[in-house]
Amino acid sequence: MTASLLRKHDVTSFHRKEVVALLGAPTGYYDYDTNPAYFVGPTTVESMYGKGYLLVFETDKYNGEVDRVFFLPEVE
Repeated sequence: MTASLLRKHDVTSFHRKEVVALLGAPTGYYDYDTNPAYFVGPTTVESMYGKGYLLVFETDKYNGEVDRVFFLPEVE
């Protein structure tokens, strides 16, 4: 499902508001409230952020544009 989302949408061209409109309210937290983050995948994966992979949309704090998208922990 996540792979399909990333193939279908060029999320690095999104604004923070577009991410939230597409995926709903964030279910996780990464560094700042301006970075939408969502728990995805199996709950058998754990990190300091919680159970599941954390899909992070890191945004520019000033203009809200998505700078990069990544998983924590890193997907191998």
